[in-house]
Amino acid sequence: MEKTITHEFLLVINKLRKLTYRHRQKDMVHQGEFMMLSAIYNRMEEKHENRIDEPGVKVSELSGLIHSTNPATSKMLNALEEKGYIERISDNKDRRVVYIRLSFAGEKKIKEAFHKMRHFADCTIKRLGEEDAKELIRILNKFYDAVNEELKEMTEQRDNPENQDKYYDE
Repeated sequence: MEKTITHEFLLVINKLRKLTYRHRQKDMVHQGEFMMLSAIYNRMEEKHENRIDEPGVKVSELSGLIHSTNPATSKMLNALEEKGYIERISDNKDRRVVYIRLSFAGEKKIKEAFHKMRHFADCTIKRLGEEDAKELIRILNKFYDAVNEELKEMTEQRDNPENQDKYYDE
């Protein structure tokens, strides 16, 4: 692959990152908070649809959903609780079990975020045009597959003791 294509690709990715950061609204939750609130909201919706009678989502379950460690998840939950976005509920049968659910403010915040995200996506797609938007989606899916495969290979190389010297020398 030519260096210029790689360079242009990295420039575009960096421009997008800077653009989204620069135009971030003050009342928006940051990405990690959005992921956590989304995970709680979506999991509670699933439980409701499947008629699972639990008052919330367990911390260990959330860690799995967002692919995070329990301590990192707890730290995020503490911050969200401080902001009034979540509530902790102790299990009546086992006091060691704690469930997490969205507070009224947290549910309002995530629904606002979903709405803003959909509106932004709709407006952006209109600017692109349907044909280009479909092509971009096709390419992004292909990009996802390529990144996923590359990361798998990198992980295999890194984790293979025979490749330790090669992996770090590159």
